[in-house]
Amino acid sequence: MSTAGGLYVHHDSGAPADHGDYTTLMIVHGYVWHGGTFSKLLPLAAAQGVRVILLNRREYPGTTPYTEEERAMIPHVPDKPLTDEEQIRSGKRMLLSFMRDRALELYRTIEGLVVERHIPAARPGSQAGGIVLVGWSMGATWMTALLTHVSEFPVGALNLRDYVRRVVLSDPPSSLLGYPYPKEDPYNPFFDTSLTHEERLKVFTHWITSYFAHGDAPDALERRRGLQTPPPTIQSMSTEDFEATVHVPPGVPGGADWTLLLGCITLGAYAPLREGALYLPADAEGKKTLAGDEWRDVEVRYVWGDRSVWEVPYAAQLLRKEAGDAEKRGRPFRRLTFSCIRGANHFAQWDYPEESLRAFLVGPEGCDA
Repeated sequence: MSTAGGLYVHHDSGAPADHGDYTTLMIVHGYVWHGGTFSKLLPLAAAQGVRVILLNRREYPGTTPYTEEERAMIPHVPDKPLTDEEQIRSGKRMLLSFMRDRALELYRTIEGLVVERHIPAARPGSQAGGIVLVGWSMGATWMTALLTHVSEFPVGALNLRDYVRRVVLSDPPSSLLGYPYPKEDPYNPFFDTSLTHEERLKVFTHWITSYFAHGDAPDALERRRGLQTPPPTIQSMSTEDFEATVHVPPGVPGGADWTLLLGCITLGAYAPLREGALYLPADAEGKKTLAGDEWRDVEVRYVWGDRSVWEVPYAAQLLRKEAGDAEKRGRPFRRLTFSCIRGANHFAQWDYPEESLRAFLVGPEGCDA
């Protein structure tokens, strides 16, 4: 069902029996791979005493497509570099406005679900109850947009700050957080203009589902050559699995996600969303807001697989550095934690569902322990 906010409930595991103060995981999917990609978490929910709600974004099965006016807010970006500064600034403003609207949709969706499904609030001083929001891959952009703009959204009959206690950025690549690529071999087949669009999608799918062996230093991160064992996740999926997890149209040239992703990277919209999500106002005392300052103590967690594509461990390194630099400069920074799923690739929720659920819910483990 579509909620008041516009996102679609792909699946809801339901309230676990005999757990009055259960935690609810609400998960927003990534690029092309929709809420079904997290279906392996569903049978684990009851035993863990949690509720899992899988959400589909607009343009994906069950949802209402964007209107013509909404699509017009996603500017088309050519493959060749843009040089017109005003065109770049204008396009960036449009994309940031578009993502603010998506954040409001998510905010209203959460509100609607809390009321409709009687989701319990967080219990102060404990890890019981409340909501853990998860944005996987491109879905992390919905999380950074929400945290950036939540102070602008009205508080209704209930205050979501009484419910949301953690926001998880699950395995987003560095480019989707607005970090510039390193000069040394900044490989990503999605942006390889030597390939046709059809070739890009094929190569990218194999690459993003592969496993990689990385070193610790940035120049020791393997860009291209995936491991033969384990094989790419897509090779272990049946035709039925693929059809139950993938919706291609938003990700083809001209599709909403294709245009949004290219636009946000080319026009620089991802960085201000990351910064808006992580940096806090220097002095909130006496400042009147509708909701935002009440979210100051919401934890942000970066969950990542150490065998994911190189941009993921690279993002973990950059996030740690940014948090450390902010502390040295005395800049207020949101509480940021890390949880690494050892041995996992970009599809940990499919190949490592138990470990993924634990990484979302409990403290740092694996390579971050």
